[in-house]
Amino acid sequence: MDPAPAALPFPASLLLLLVATSVVGDVIHALLHVSLHRRGILRWPGLLHQSHHLWLDEQLAFHDGGFWRNIALHQVPEVMLRLVVATVLTLAFAVDSKVLVVVAALSGIDFAFTVSRHGRDAFHPVRRPLGPPAAGIVVDGAYHALHHAFPEHFLSAHLKLLDWVLGTQLPLRGRRVVVTGASSWCADLVAALHAEGAIVSRQADDAIDVADIAAADIVVLGHGAAWRDHRAYEAILTAALASRSATSSAILPLDVWAIGGDDAWQARRSAFADRAILRQLRRGQNLGAVATLFWLKRGARDL
Repeated sequence: MDPAPAALPFPASLLLLLVATSVVGDVIHALLHVSLHRRGILRWPGLLHQSHHLWLDEQLAFHDGGFWRNIALHQVPEVMLRLVVATVLTLAFAVDSKVLVVVAALSGIDFAFTVSRHGRDAFHPVRRPLGPPAAGIVVDGAYHALHHAFPEHFLSAHLKLLDWVLGTQLPLRGRRVVVTGASSWCADLVAALHAEGAIVSRQADDAIDVADIAAADIVVLGHGAAWRDHRAYEAILTAALASRSATSSAILPLDVWAIGGDDAWQARRSAFADRAILRQLRRGQNLGAVATLFWLKRGARDL
């Protein structure tokens, strides 16, 4: 008779349970948003979750009068559901019950901290404008704030795996995009952006309007089809971000897609990393516009 497989060490079991409950929780979170588009009883679960978005709306404005409603209809059910999922997984995979106790304790501490801060915890920041979300697989406060700004996107609440699968890390419909440059690839990108519902305007190589760029949601720097001068990209971004800080009421970071870019630009672009979402499309023209958008919608920063 084969011996029973050795149990995983406590830290590994705890990590696996936390990851598993996070993934299941993210799927349930997405289904709650789906339920809002249904009718009758199928809509009710989504309405409970909607209380969270009414408390922190799409303009990232807090409505403190709805805080306790958010706690009762969203936070408490979320904690209870997390514990139910963790319990089911613990029983299904014969995980040491001490692991479940630790997960329950962590959930309780997190809930108590949220209440003590009146909901304004690390996942609901008050910084204006928002900084760009951290790279990597773990959801941070800026990423979750983007979900409040775009409730049908950035659905992952813990790990970004679900958004990667669904391609929901780049909202485009209704957003204003400025594309500089007159290359055929830029023209293809403009067509692909229009198909996604974006509002796109183009600027010629010799007529760059910094004020227009500063007012945009997304800017694609593709001017100069035969050259990639880092000083041009850097100067435009410096001026645009300064103007944006001084005159714009935007609460979201500028999303910048730089096509090409020489080694000097690669070295200097980190200077803008805390004020803009920077994406480097060095291989964009080889991938094609549609394929480039496919990967950008899955969170790609460098292509």
